[in-house]
Amino acid sequence: MNLSRRAGALLKSAALWVGVAIAVLCIALAGLGFLVTGFFIWVARHTDAASAAAITGGVLLVLALATGLLGGVLLARMRRRQPSLLSEFGGSVGLATRLIGLVVRKDPKKAMIISLAAGALAEYILSEKKK
Repeated sequence: MNLSRRAGALLKSAALWVGVAIAVLCIALAGLGFLVTGFFIWVARHTDAASAAAITGGVLLVLALATGLLGGVLLARMRRRQPSLLSEFGGSVGLATRLIGLVVRKDPKKAMIISLAAGALAEYILSEKKK
């Protein structure tokens, strides 16, 4: 499969996942709306309608504040843990260079055969297939 087909398949897959995520979000918001309505009706049985609306609004604001604070803390932790992309790339290149050097020093003939096979594989993967 050539690179353009892979990119197309990847984009199609991403679009499908976005569609599923939007559907799940809509269903979850509808369920949340029914839960809020049920909470309001339950509180309205014990108090008057204005007090029930104020209590429901206050509870929702507290939940929004707690979600925002918790999400901010989690996102900050995630950002701190991840090393930069440049350092990861540098580490990968360094490891590959050391491995190649080790193979070449150990047996130069095998290194030549491996490089030819890698070139042929790269040509096969990246070439445009003509029908």
